[in-house]
This record gives sequence, structure tokens and C-alpha cells, in this order.
Amino acid sequence: MTSEPAALPDLRRVVTGHDSSGVAIVRSDDLTQASAMWRGIKFGPLWTSQSVPTDDNNSDVDGATRALNGDMGIVMRDGVTLRYTDLAPGASAALHRTSSLDHNILITGKLVLVMEDGSETLLQTPGDVVVQRGTLHAWRNPGPGRVRE
Repeated sequence: MTSEPAALPDLRRVVTGHDSSGVAIVRSDDLTQASAMWRGIKFGPLWTSQSVPTDDNNSDVDGATRALNGDMGIVMRDGVTLRYTDLAPGASAALHRTSSLDHNILITGKLVLVMEDGSETLLQTPGDVVVQRGTLHAWRNPGPGRVRE
């Protein structure tokens, strides 16, 4: 049984920028709003840049609101997309693949990475990182903890 996605708390997001004099400041400090919630999984954008290196350091545009132009609207072609995924205890994400280079960082709890060949890798130490290079994969939260990737 999975927890209701709505019960999963939002992430705090702090975004820096510059004031009119060019001094570095905190531009916003807010809670994220999930773009989707489904069967114990909550996810959403944190920031998107249209190019690398970024050209939006002095822009007033909130990078989380940019329209994404690749892979079913979940990655930014030729840019960078930072997203979060929050899995409730017992929840799993089906096998999927994107064209992006993903860096999945375990914040708390345990997470099982399931690969196309059926192998499973348990992540259980906060700070564990998976570098996902366009491979077919799935995720599972064995519970009882909560996982953010």
C-alpha cells in the first residue's frame, strides 16, 4: 500500500540572482509545487536553463516555469533540467528512459534502482548518487522511509 501523494511535503527551493547594482542576492525562497502526482509518486521542476553555459543569471524568469522542448516535455534539449521525484513507501516508477543525463541523489530513506537486465542496486546512504546515462530503468521505494531522487 502506498501513501497518498498529496501527503508528501513540498521541497523548499532557494534561487539566487543579482539586484540592479549587480550584487548577489536571494531572489526567491519558496516551496515547490508538484507538476504531477501519481500512485505514490510526486515530481516537478526545480529549474531549467535553455543553454550550457547558462545565459539567465540576471533574468527575472523563474526557470521552473520554462516550457521543456524534448522527451515528452520532461527535458530541455541543449540545456539543463533539474527535477525532483519523491516516492512514497511502497511506490515504484515503471521502466522508462530519457535522452538526458540524470544525476539522482538519495536524500533520505532507501531506493532500489532496477535496470533493464533485471539487476537491482540498493541505495541506502544519504548522498548516494546514480548517474543515469539514457538507460532504461525503474525505481522502487522498499519503505518504510521516504525517498527523493
